[in-house]
Amino acid sequence: MPAPFSPSAQKQRRPDPRTKKCSFCEKQARYIDYKDYPALKPYADYFGNIRKRYYTGVCLRHQKMLRTAIERARFMGMMAYRK
Repeated sequence: MPAPFSPSAQKQRRPDPRTKKCSFCEKQARYIDYKDYPALKPYADYFGNIRKRYYTGVCLRHQKMLRTAIERARFMGMMAYRK
């Protein structure tokens, strides 16, 4: 019977979601355009809700820009409001 804390008895850990890199930081984006629908689509789910930073890996600065861009796109009729 293996020891309870031996390396073979430990389960594989999931990767830490906080270690994801911000895709906007990698592109050095200064502004997120509300007219760029293909760039906004992955950050909203089927119901039109904005996905959390935890799931997307976007930094706080770009998450705020993303939120503003999605709200503007909704107002202009380019994206659906929450269903």
